[in-house]
Amino acid sequence: MKEVVAVFGAEPVGFSLAGGFVTVVAAVAAASLLLAPAEATGRVLIMAIAVCAHAAREVRAGVALATAVMAWFFSTGFLVNGAGELSFGRPDLLRLGLLVVVALGANACAASYRAITARRRLRVTLAGEDPSRLVLVRN
Repeated sequence: MKEVVAVFGAEPVGFSLAGGFVTVVAAVAAASLLLAPAEATGRVLIMAIAVCAHAAREVRAGVALATAVMAWFFSTGFLVNGAGELSFGRPDLLRLGLLVVVALGANACAASYRAITARRRLRVTLAGEDPSRLVLVRN
């Protein structure tokens, strides 16, 4: 007997990007409230942890990368510099590199974990007479 697992569609990219934006804004607020302005390294570390958490949950690498870039904008503009000023010096670009590596690394590790832990392969079959409705079925 076959068991119906789920009927679903892909999550729109806009929702994933909005989730990344909310994550970044929440991390900026937390870093601002928890650490003094002189502790820029700790503030950026909080941003990196937030980016890592969102990227590990995210399926698309592009969204994880966009979240890292948003985190860099916010951390450079509000956590390191004052009044929303962006700068492109060597330390700023190193922070950007850190956030990008963290995002892509967490996304790749999560994708590997999802692939390894998948116990059964799912196949797509048509549900009834309606060919536009797809159903995942476990064998």
